Amino acid sequence: MQQQSNALASWWRQLPADVRTDLLSLSPTAQLPEDLARELRSFGVQVADVGLVLRLGEHSFAAYAQPPALREFLAAARIWAALWAPEPR
Repeated sequence: MQQQSNALASWWRQLPADVRTDLLSLSPTAQLPEDLARELRSFGVQVADVGLVLRLGEHSFAAYAQPPALREFLAAARIWAALWAPEPR
């Protein structure tokens, strides 16, 4: 689990502040879009293969379940933000 935590911390640090804020509002049961799952995997986070695929005509869109490590990381980040994050200026 420590390896996953380190990978998530590296991923989190490179995100723009507005993306981090958006992710803090992500429900623990929400699906991840394919591009986010791919990005997490590039940092070494284990993401299950496919949660669901939506097909619209010739287009398809995949969504992935949140890895447990991400749910835990975001829960801790929410607590940190509530207690320690500076007030917006």
